[in-house]
Amino acid sequence: MTYAYNSKIYLAEVALNVKDLARQTAFYTQILGLEILSQTEEQVLLGAGGKPLFHLIQTARTEAVKGSYGLYHMAILLPSREDLADVFKHMAELKVPFVGAADHGYSEALYLEDPEGNGIELYRDKPVADWDIREDGRIIGVTEELSAQEIYEMGRKVEPFQIASATRMGHIHLTVRDSQATSAFYQKVLDLSDKFTIPSASWIASGDYHHHLAVNEWGGKHLAKREAQLPGLAYYVVQVEQKEDLVAIAKRAKEQGAPVTWLTSAELEFTDPDGIVTCVRKS
Repeated sequence: MTYAYNSKIYLAEVALNVKDLARQTAFYTQILGLEILSQTEEQVLLGAGGKPLFHLIQTARTEAVKGSYGLYHMAILLPSREDLADVFKHMAELKVPFVGAADHGYSEALYLEDPEGNGIELYRDKPVADWDIREDGRIIGVTEELSAQEIYEMGRKVEPFQIASATRMGHIHLTVRDSQATSAFYQKVLDLSDKFTIPSASWIASGDYHHHLAVNEWGGKHLAKREAQLPGLAYYVVQVEQKEDLVAIAKRAKEQGAPVTWLTSAELEFTDPDGIVTCVRKS
């Protein structure tokens, strides 16, 4: 496949370690409108239009998701403003609490959390002509008031509710100990470029997108390092087009001192300094 925005990567599913698999499955299907693609007693794969978006994995650990580095939010990209309006209307009528909403200049976004505190962004991209793109390639984001009432009124009542079939994972935002060092790490390993940076956060991307990854240190310097089976982010998946891309990522990760494990001949994982696992596979 050819990736949009001249990008060399594509974000696939996010895997979450969850404490209550049944409750989390109900949230992601009934509230977000995802479909169950496969299911066992300990794992559920959820998606839209037959494509995986979330992999929920039962864990016996009980720590709070915000007690460790990992996920700040996973950002679900809706195909259009109308599709964002549909899910907004659906959630608002169910009285789902939102934790924020914003017009970012290049996108319109809603923010909420799942029952275990994992951050979720629902957004739609504006036309590229509306983005603030500078000569050096930076794409400037802002945080302004969202036209929420206008979007809500666009929403159609869909029964039973299902999220738009072309919905996909748009970007991943991580909470880390040192945003500048971690941004540099991912730029080197995944061959990304800096699109917008402030002292406490950084937004980075492949090609001409506003960001595929973001990192911030707003959680503080003393959170726990991410470990296997901790509630919250288990891993997220980045797809690349060629086997040569995989090999190059493995080489660059090792050069940065990151542990690399080949899972198959077409899939590997590496771990960043905060214990966050990125899975990379050939599409």
